[in-house]
Formats: sequence, C-alpha cells, structure tokens
Amino acid sequence: MSIQLALDGHSFSAPALDGEFPGDAPVEVEVLTPRTMLVPAEVFDTGIAAELLAANGMTPADGECAVWSDPQQEIIAVMAVNNETKRMVDEKLGARARYTTPLLHRLSAAAPTVWMRHTAGLLYIKVWEGKLRFAGVFPAQEEADILYCFERLGSEFKLGGYELQIARDNYKRLRKLLNVYFKQIACE
Repeated sequence: MSIQLALDGHSFSAPALDGEFPGDAPVEVEVLTPRTMLVPAEVFDTGIAAELLAANGMTPADGECAVWSDPQQEIIAVMAVNNETKRMVDEKLGARARYTTPLLHRLSAAAPTVWMRHTAGLLYIKVWEGKLRFAGVFPAQEEADILYCFERLGSEFKLGGYELQIARDNYKRLRKLLNVYFKQIACE
C-alpha cells in the first residue's frame, strides 16, 4: 500500500491517511518534494539527516524536518517534510511508516538510460550508465519546465545515445515532447 504526500514546503495533501491500515505490515509513504537527495549508506546517519540536506542546499525550512528511507539499503533517500505531516503519519502509522521517493526507483538497464517520472508538478530524473550517474528532482509545472530540464541534462550527457524510460502518467504526451532528445523511448 502506498500513501502519497504532495509537499510544497507549506501545505500537504494526505487523504490516504483517512483510510484504515489493519495488521502490522509496513506502510509505504511516498514523499513528493523537490528537497530530496540520495545518500550512500556509508555516509548516512539518522542524526545528521537534516545536515545532509543543508549541505546540498536543501535546508529544511522552519516547521520542517528530515525523514529518510530504509537506512539498511545501499542508497538512502533523505527528504524535507512538514512537521505536521510527519506528526500525522507518526500518529496514524507509528513505526510502520516507511518513507520513500520516486528517486529510489530501481533501474536495471543494460544500455545507457534516463528514467523519468513527472508527478505532482515535479520531475524525477535518474541517469544510468552501468551505474547511477545522476539523480535529481525539479519543479516542473509546465511543459516548458520539462524541456528546460532536459536541455540542461543534455548539456551534461549526450542524450541521443540514451534510452528514455517514462514512468506512469502522461506517457504519450511526454514521449511526443521529448522524442527529439532520445534514440528510443519506452513506457515502464
């Protein structure tokens, strides 16, 4: 089961918290925020999660705190969330809450690949070339924002040699928008 929390730093929407979560199984809480980063397990410590965000220019604002994905994994996602949102999740789910982000999507491609997901006005991008080369989240409300992100990405990577994997929503629209950048585009 997944709960989606759309966060913009000031407000949140968590209608899924109204539901019931019987049993004691973990509940995945997907946090959607541009203030998300991936951290290798060897440098992650729960006591410095907010400092890691700050070091990456994503200091949690007043009324926010850092949450993280499973610290037992090789890569941990650290995200800034609203304190009230975290309180509501803790109150409803307690230790069963497992925070996650689209950036943790596992990509196993043989060829150089760009993976993307556009959701809640955010563009999640991962670049894979035998290993993870880049992962980031960008505000992208309009098609022009998406094009700008891919223009910038194209200045760092030769996208014509990459396959694009588009996750979930708006596949046809995004494929049409981005087909000039990639040799092959697939829907996940």
